[in-house]
Amino acid sequence: MELAFIVNPISGKRLKGPQRVDLVRAFADSEKLDAVVWPTERPGHAPELAKQALAAGAKRIVAVGGDGTINEIGRVIVGTNCEFGLVPMGSGNGLARHIGIPLGFNKALRLAASGSAIKVDTGEADGRPFFNVMGIGFDAEVGRRFNETEGRGLLNYMKEGWKAFRGYRSLNCSIETSSGTKALNAYIVAVANSSQYGSNAFIAPDASMTDGKLNLVAISEPNFLSFFILIWRMFSKKLYYSPRVTPICSDSFTLSMKSGGFFHVDGEIFRCGEKLTVKACPKSLRIVAMAC
Repeated sequence: MELAFIVNPISGKRLKGPQRVDLVRAFADSEKLDAVVWPTERPGHAPELAKQALAAGAKRIVAVGGDGTINEIGRVIVGTNCEFGLVPMGSGNGLARHIGIPLGFNKALRLAASGSAIKVDTGEADGRPFFNVMGIGFDAEVGRRFNETEGRGLLNYMKEGWKAFRGYRSLNCSIETSSGTKALNAYIVAVANSSQYGSNAFIAPDASMTDGKLNLVAISEPNFLSFFILIWRMFSKKLYYSPRVTPICSDSFTLSMKSGGFFHVDGEIFRCGEKLTVKACPKSLRIVAMAC
Protein backbone atom coordinates (compact mmCIF):
# COMPACT_ATOMS: atom_id res chain seq x y z
CA MET A 1 0.00 0.00 0.00
CA GLU A 2 1.47 3.33 -1.10
CA LEU A 3 -1.25 5.67 0.09
CA ALA A 4 -3.85 5.78 2.84
CA PHE A 5 -6.56 8.45 2.72
CA ILE A 6 -8.17 8.99 6.13
CA VAL A 7 -11.37 10.96 5.61
CA ASN A 8 -13.35 12.76 8.29
CA PRO A 9 -16.77 13.04 6.60
CA ILE A 10 -18.24 15.60 9.04
CA SER A 11 -15.55 18.29 9.45
CA GLY A 12 -16.20 21.71 7.96
CA LYS A 13 -19.15 22.65 5.77
CA ARG A 14 -18.15 21.49 2.26
CA LEU A 15 -18.86 18.11 0.67
CA LYS A 16 -19.95 16.57 3.95
CA GLY A 17 -20.96 12.98 4.58
CA PRO A 18 -20.69 10.03 2.17
CA GLN A 19 -20.15 12.39 -0.78
CA ARG A 20 -16.70 13.35 0.52
CA VAL A 21 -15.66 9.72 0.93
CA ASP A 22 -17.04 8.78 -2.50
CA LEU A 23 -15.13 11.62 -4.18
CA VAL A 24 -11.83 10.51 -2.63
CA ARG A 25 -12.48 6.90 -3.70
CA ALA A 26 -13.35 8.02 -7.22
CA PHE A 27 -10.13 10.02 -7.41
CA ALA A 28 -8.01 7.09 -6.19
CA ASP A 29 -9.67 4.80 -8.75
CA SER A 30 -9.35 7.22 -11.65
CA GLU A 31 -5.65 7.78 -10.93
CA LYS A 32 -5.11 4.03 -10.43
CA LEU A 33 -3.43 4.65 -7.09
CA ASP A 34 -2.24 1.89 -4.80
CA ALA A 35 -4.39 3.31 -2.03
CA VAL A 36 -7.03 2.67 0.60
CA VAL A 37 -9.74 5.15 1.60
CA TRP A 38 -10.89 4.90 5.20
CA PRO A 39 -13.60 7.16 6.67
CA THR A 40 -13.58 7.96 10.37
CA GLU A 41 -16.64 6.72 12.24
CA ARG A 42 -16.25 8.15 15.75
CA PRO A 43 -14.14 10.54 17.83
CA GLY A 44 -10.60 9.23 18.20
CA HIS A 45 -10.90 6.95 15.17
CA ALA A 46 -8.46 8.92 12.97
CA PRO A 47 -5.31 8.10 15.00
CA GLU A 48 -6.37 4.44 15.17
CA LEU A 49 -6.59 4.35 11.38
CA ALA A 50 -3.25 6.15 11.05
CA LYS A 51 -1.57 3.51 13.22
CA GLN A 52 -3.20 0.80 11.11
CA ALA A 53 -1.91 2.43 7.94
CA LEU A 54 1.63 2.65 9.33
CA ALA A 55 1.51 -1.00 10.36
CA ALA A 56 0.42 -1.89 6.81
CA GLY A 57 3.44 -0.10 5.37
CA ALA A 58 1.80 3.03 3.94
CA LYS A 59 4.41 5.42 2.55
CA ARG A 60 2.09 8.42 2.67
CA ILE A 61 -1.00 9.13 4.78
CA VAL A 62 -3.39 11.84 3.65
CA ALA A 63 -5.67 13.57 6.15
CA VAL A 64 -8.94 14.77 4.61
CA GLY A 65 -10.52 16.89 7.32
CA GLY A 66 -10.15 19.88 9.61
CA ASP A 67 -7.41 21.00 11.99
CA GLY A 68 -8.43 18.46 14.63
CA THR A 69 -8.20 15.55 12.19
CA ILE A 70 -4.85 16.82 10.93
CA ASN A 71 -3.47 16.97 14.47
CA GLU A 72 -4.78 13.51 15.37
CA ILE A 73 -3.15 11.91 12.33
CA GLY A 74 -0.02 14.04 12.40
CA ARG A 75 0.87 13.08 15.97
CA VAL A 76 0.93 9.42 14.86
CA ILE A 77 3.13 10.14 11.83
CA VAL A 78 5.55 12.60 13.49
CA GLY A 79 9.00 11.12 13.97
CA THR A 80 8.49 8.41 11.31
CA ASN A 81 9.55 8.23 7.66
CA CYS A 82 5.93 8.23 6.49
CA GLU A 83 4.93 11.27 4.46
CA PHE A 84 1.92 13.42 5.39
CA GLY A 85 -0.52 14.96 2.92
CA LEU A 86 -3.35 17.38 3.69
CA VAL A 87 -6.72 18.02 2.12
CA PRO A 88 -8.06 20.87 4.30
CA MET A 89 -11.79 20.72 4.98
CA GLY A 90 -12.02 22.72 8.22
CA SER A 91 -13.08 26.25 9.02
CA GLY A 92 -9.66 27.83 9.65
CA ASN A 93 -7.09 25.62 7.90
CA GLY A 94 -4.16 27.54 9.39
CA LEU A 95 -1.46 24.94 8.75
CA ALA A 96 -2.64 24.29 5.19
CA ARG A 97 -2.64 28.00 4.39
CA HIS A 98 0.89 28.45 5.77
CA ILE A 99 2.40 25.66 3.68
CA GLY A 100 0.59 26.70 0.49
CA ILE A 101 -1.98 23.91 0.22
CA PRO A 102 -4.84 24.85 -2.15
CA LEU A 103 -8.20 25.14 -0.39
CA GLY A 104 -10.01 23.78 -3.44
CA PHE A 105 -10.86 20.12 -2.87
CA ASN A 106 -9.68 18.68 -6.20
CA LYS A 107 -6.40 20.63 -6.32
CA ALA A 108 -5.58 19.77 -2.71
CA LEU A 109 -6.39 16.10 -3.29
CA ARG A 110 -4.10 15.90 -6.32
CA LEU A 111 -1.25 17.67 -4.52
CA ALA A 112 -1.63 15.47 -1.43
CA ALA A 113 -1.40 12.33 -3.58
CA SER A 114 1.47 13.29 -5.87
CA GLY A 115 3.24 16.36 -4.48
CA SER A 116 6.75 16.38 -3.02
CA ALA A 117 7.28 16.14 0.74
CA ILE A 118 9.82 18.14 2.75
CA LYS A 119 10.99 17.86 6.34
CA VAL A 120 9.53 20.48 8.67
CA ASP A 121 9.62 21.29 12.36
CA THR A 122 6.82 20.46 14.77
CA GLY A 123 6.14 21.55 18.34
CA GLU A 124 5.45 19.74 21.57
CA ALA A 125 3.51 21.17 24.54
CA ASP A 126 3.43 19.18 27.76
CA GLY A 127 4.38 16.15 25.67
CA ARG A 128 1.57 16.72 23.13
CA PRO A 129 2.62 17.30 19.50
CA PHE A 130 1.30 20.31 17.62
CA PHE A 131 1.88 21.49 14.09
CA ASN A 132 0.29 24.92 13.93
CA VAL A 133 -0.23 26.90 17.17
CA MET A 134 -0.59 26.19 20.89
CA GLY A 135 -1.64 28.70 23.51
CA ILE A 136 -2.74 29.54 27.03
CA GLY A 137 -4.89 32.33 28.40
CA PHE A 138 -7.65 33.99 26.39
CA ASP A 139 -6.54 31.97 23.36
CA ALA A 140 -7.37 28.68 25.09
CA GLU A 141 -10.56 30.03 26.65
CA VAL A 142 -11.97 30.99 23.25
CA GLY A 143 -10.99 27.58 21.89
CA ARG A 144 -12.73 25.86 24.80
CA ARG A 145 -15.92 27.84 24.20
CA PHE A 146 -15.77 27.33 20.43
CA ASN A 147 -15.39 23.56 20.82
CA GLU A 148 -18.50 23.46 22.99
CA THR A 149 -20.67 25.12 20.34
CA GLU A 150 -22.16 23.50 17.25
CA GLY A 151 -21.33 26.40 14.94
CA ARG A 152 -18.07 26.58 12.97
CA GLY A 153 -16.29 29.17 10.88
CA LEU A 154 -14.62 32.53 11.51
CA LEU A 155 -17.80 34.40 12.51
CA ASN A 156 -18.69 31.85 15.19
CA TYR A 157 -15.12 31.91 16.49
CA MET A 158 -15.21 35.71 16.75
CA LYS A 159 -18.60 35.53 18.46
CA GLU A 160 -17.19 33.23 21.16
CA GLY A 161 -14.14 35.48 21.40
CA TRP A 162 -16.34 38.48 22.14
CA LYS A 163 -18.21 36.56 24.84
CA ALA A 164 -14.94 35.52 26.47
CA PHE A 165 -13.47 39.04 26.21
CA ARG A 166 -16.14 40.46 28.49
CA GLY A 167 -15.16 38.24 31.41
CA TYR A 168 -11.61 37.00 30.96
CA ARG A 169 -8.67 38.49 32.88
CA SER A 170 -4.92 38.30 32.30
CA LEU A 171 -2.63 35.73 33.86
CA ASN A 172 0.69 36.38 35.56
CA CYS A 173 3.40 34.13 34.17
CA SER A 174 7.12 33.87 33.64
CA ILE A 175 8.67 32.64 30.40
CA GLU A 176 12.01 30.91 30.59
CA THR A 177 14.23 30.38 27.52
CA SER A 178 17.92 29.67 27.03
CA SER A 179 18.44 33.46 26.98
CA GLY A 180 16.84 34.10 30.37
CA THR A 181 13.50 34.57 32.12
CA LYS A 182 10.86 37.22 31.45
CA ALA A 183 7.89 37.97 33.74
CA LEU A 184 4.69 39.01 31.97
CA ASN A 185 1.10 39.89 32.70
CA ALA A 186 -0.40 38.41 29.55
CA TYR A 187 -3.87 38.08 28.10
CA ILE A 188 -2.69 35.64 25.44
CA VAL A 189 0.46 33.54 25.26
CA ALA A 190 0.59 31.76 21.91
CA VAL A 191 3.47 29.62 20.66
CA ALA A 192 3.43 29.26 16.90
CA ASN A 193 5.09 26.76 14.61
CA SER A 194 3.39 28.26 11.56
CA SER A 195 2.36 31.85 10.99
CA GLN A 196 -1.40 31.87 11.51
CA TYR A 197 -4.33 30.53 13.50
CA GLY A 198 -6.34 30.11 10.32
CA SER A 199 -8.60 32.19 8.07
CA ASN A 200 -5.53 34.43 7.48
CA ALA A 201 -5.38 35.59 11.12
CA PHE A 202 -1.60 35.91 11.56
CA ILE A 203 -0.38 35.45 15.13
CA ALA A 204 3.31 35.12 14.15
CA PRO A 205 3.81 36.59 10.66
CA ASP A 206 7.54 35.76 10.58
CA ALA A 207 7.23 32.12 11.73
CA SER A 208 9.09 29.46 9.76
CA MET A 209 8.63 25.70 9.92
CA THR A 210 12.21 25.02 8.92
CA ASP A 211 14.29 27.14 11.33
CA GLY A 212 14.28 24.75 14.31
CA LYS A 213 12.53 27.34 16.49
CA LEU A 214 9.08 28.37 17.72
CA ASN A 215 7.64 31.88 17.94
CA LEU A 216 6.06 32.88 21.25
CA VAL A 217 3.71 35.85 21.09
CA ALA A 218 2.50 37.38 24.36
CA ILE A 219 -0.28 39.98 24.25
CA SER A 220 -1.16 42.19 27.22
CA GLU A 221 -4.79 42.79 28.19
CA PRO A 222 -6.54 45.08 25.70
CA ASN A 223 -9.31 47.58 26.33
CA PHE A 224 -12.45 47.73 24.22
CA LEU A 225 -10.88 49.73 21.38
CA SER A 226 -7.50 48.03 21.31
CA PHE A 227 -9.20 44.61 21.19
CA PHE A 228 -10.53 45.41 17.72
CA ILE A 229 -7.26 47.09 16.69
CA LEU A 230 -5.39 43.89 17.60
CA ILE A 231 -7.80 41.88 15.46
CA TRP A 232 -7.19 44.26 12.55
CA ARG A 233 -3.42 43.98 13.03
CA MET A 234 -3.68 40.18 13.05
CA PHE A 235 -5.47 40.06 9.71
CA SER A 236 -3.11 42.63 8.15
CA LYS A 237 0.12 40.92 9.33
CA LYS A 238 0.97 43.89 11.55
CA LEU A 239 0.52 42.37 15.00
CA TYR A 240 4.15 42.94 16.00
CA TYR A 241 3.70 46.71 15.55
CA SER A 242 1.44 46.83 18.60
CA PRO A 243 3.00 48.00 21.90
CA ARG A 244 0.87 45.34 23.61
CA VAL A 245 2.71 42.52 21.84
CA THR A 246 5.92 40.82 22.98
CA PRO A 247 7.41 38.33 20.47
CA ILE A 248 10.12 35.85 21.54
CA CYS A 249 11.80 33.29 19.28
CA SER A 250 13.44 30.23 20.84
CA ASP A 251 13.77 26.48 20.53
CA SER A 252 12.03 25.92 23.89
CA PHE A 253 9.95 27.72 26.51
CA THR A 254 9.00 26.93 30.08
CA LEU A 255 5.84 28.77 31.12
CA SER A 256 5.29 29.14 34.87
CA MET A 257 1.91 30.26 36.27
CA LYS A 258 0.48 30.73 39.76
CA SER A 259 -2.10 28.03 39.15
CA GLY A 260 -2.95 25.48 36.50
CA GLY A 261 -5.48 26.05 33.77
CA PHE A 262 -6.29 25.25 30.17
CA PHE A 263 -4.06 25.19 27.12
CA HIS A 264 -4.75 24.22 23.54
CA VAL A 265 -2.72 22.46 20.85
CA ASP A 266 -4.05 23.15 17.36
CA GLY A 267 -7.42 23.99 18.92
CA GLU A 268 -7.74 20.89 21.14
CA ILE A 269 -8.14 21.78 24.82
CA PHE A 270 -6.24 20.20 27.72
CA ARG A 271 -5.54 21.00 31.36
CA CYS A 272 -2.07 21.90 32.60
CA GLY A 273 -0.37 22.40 35.94
CA GLU A 274 1.65 25.39 37.16
CA LYS A 275 4.44 24.70 34.65
CA LEU A 276 4.13 24.02 30.95
CA THR A 277 7.09 23.10 28.75
CA VAL A 278 6.92 23.84 25.03
CA LYS A 279 9.71 22.83 22.65
CA ALA A 280 10.52 22.65 18.96
CA CYS A 281 11.16 19.27 17.33
CA PRO A 282 13.30 20.11 14.28
CA LYS A 283 12.74 18.30 10.97
CA SER A 284 10.44 15.78 12.64
CA LEU A 285 7.68 15.59 10.00
CA ARG A 286 7.75 14.87 6.27
CA ILE A 287 4.85 16.90 4.85
CA VAL A 288 3.62 17.64 1.33
CA ALA A 289 3.97 21.40 1.00
CA MET A 290 4.33 24.23 -1.49
CA ALA A 291 5.97 26.66 0.99
CA CYS A 292 7.15 26.70 4.62
